[in-house]
Amino acid sequence: MVNTRLTNRTPGLISLKRQNRPAAHVEQPEAPPLSDRVKLQNLEPLETPKKAIETLVDDLGYSEFPQVSPDGKTLIFNVVGDYSTSQLMKVSSDGGKVTALDNGQEIDLDNVQAYLSDHRGSIREQATWTHDGKGLLYRTNENGTFDIGRYDLESGSNTLVAQNPQLNLKHPVELEDGNIVCYGGPPGDQYPTTDKYSNLFLIDAKTGDQRQLTDSTGEVAYKHPAPLQGAIIAHLEDKNQEGIADIIRLDPKTGEQTKLTETPQADERHPFFNDKVGLVVYHRKEDGDKNLVLSTPEGDRTAQLTFYGRPAQSPCWSPDGKKIYFIKKEMRQPDGEPFYNRKADVRVIDVKDALKDLEKQAEKRLKKLEDDAPAEVRELAERQLENYQYFLRRYQ
Repeated sequence: MVNTRLTNRTPGLISLKRQNRPAAHVEQPEAPPLSDRVKLQNLEPLETPKKAIETLVDDLGYSEFPQVSPDGKTLIFNVVGDYSTSQLMKVSSDGGKVTALDNGQEIDLDNVQAYLSDHRGSIREQATWTHDGKGLLYRTNENGTFDIGRYDLESGSNTLVAQNPQLNLKHPVELEDGNIVCYGGPPGDQYPTTDKYSNLFLIDAKTGDQRQLTDSTGEVAYKHPAPLQGAIIAHLEDKNQEGIADIIRLDPKTGEQTKLTETPQADERHPFFNDKVGLVVYHRKEDGDKNLVLSTPEGDRTAQLTFYGRPAQSPCWSPDGKKIYFIKKEMRQPDGEPFYNRKADVRVIDVKDALKDLEKQAEKRLKKLEDDAPAEVRELAERQLENYQYFLRRYQ
């Protein structure tokens, strides 16, 4: 285990304490569940339940990473200008007027480019809420690499919570005990805010002390952690197989890891757990499409919620577990174009309505299968229907 202690919380005053420990054991699922892929032989694909989805924010360019307040009323997200510019915005969870977090300015299609130009070189993004709803944790590049900051909603002040010039620290999420889990790694060669690889870190919110929870030295990357029933859920990327990641659960005390997904042909990332409904949501890229997936905490049942051809990603829960907010991307602009010329909207899906729609689609598809359909096709169609019915019962 690697313990990284931040002394006086001042750049340059870092002491590293290392302790030896055996490599964490990663348990494999005894029998991976039948994949719910839709493009198997002649099995007719399902369709995104459009009537269950609303667009909350559009025409702001590259919107990213929505998160809902604990009272369910306010949505925070960020809008990206370029690789060195990104700023936090807020809007009602029902949609409406978007305002900049830092100064309350109303932001729309006509002024978003000017606003981002005024903040060029400043990144405050990927914020998550503290449990009391009074603060936001976010990543910031104010010292060159990424550090963890905290925004106080009452005073409007920003405080640096944790910093380490040897690492980028990203995606902070508050745990049940008030401490923070995040991921981070040594800065990349091209951009100081990219990582060569990354590990999970536990941060003492009062002192800024950092404890490394995982032991990658480059073969894998741990990213996007979140709490799950006293454990930590995250995704584990195989650096030797670009674009492939699985969802894992980590015991922060023992370091023991368990894979919740193991699909070599699919890329599964960005998990969040909701304790009200006891379910996980993440996004999965398979056959070129990135979509939302609902899952049990054990990973034994899954149900795909969207079937877009363009990416649907970065899901998060409403506090009551009834809705999932996410980003829907459209056409990608060339790399030389500003990010605000790209189109990525904030949308929300009513989970119960979506499951009802998909259950009907799955029932209809199963009835249409020919009697001589291959056994694996029929089995897959039956399993998908059973899973939609299982999750729907959780909402009735």
